[in-house]
Amino acid sequence: MEQVFIGFGANLGDRFAIIKEAIRLIHINLGEVVSQSSLYESEPWGYESNELFVNGVLEIATNLSPLELLLGLKGIESTLGRKEKTLVTYSDRLIDLDILYYSDKNLNMSDLIIPHPHIYKRRFVLEPLVEIAPNFIDLRFYKTTRELLKECSDTSVLKKIVF
Repeated sequence: MEQVFIGFGANLGDRFAIIKEAIRLIHINLGEVVSQSSLYESEPWGYESNELFVNGVLEIATNLSPLELLLGLKGIESTLGRKEKTLVTYSDRLIDLDILYYSDKNLNMSDLIIPHPHIYKRRFVLEPLVEIAPNFIDLRFYKTTRELLKECSDTSVLKKIVF
């Protein structure tokens, strides 16, 4: 079994219901959910919008290859109503599922880069990741996720959501 961290986010529709369903579908179809971070609300990153995101991170155990997992995540996004990207820029979305880390793999393919290339720039990814895996070692920088968060230049403020 491979240890995988998946970042998730939604800022359209019933964000909580969509995220809950995405996690359920991941668990049923792609791998066992080992842990889940709290949910965090944040401003959009990389573009302007009035719609706030709900973000978090999952840890799963899977036997799927990185490409099989990517296809599975894209299928879940499609099932939940996400349309294929037509623009190169960021935009509002019903659901976004990204492979952040896949065990100790470093991949650089046209449609999949692992570790995810923007982890280091995004507080909305690092804070929930540190919550569930503070000592996970990023093999690109040989630093823990906690160290990456301390060095992150993103100063956005996240609001932890409590139910």
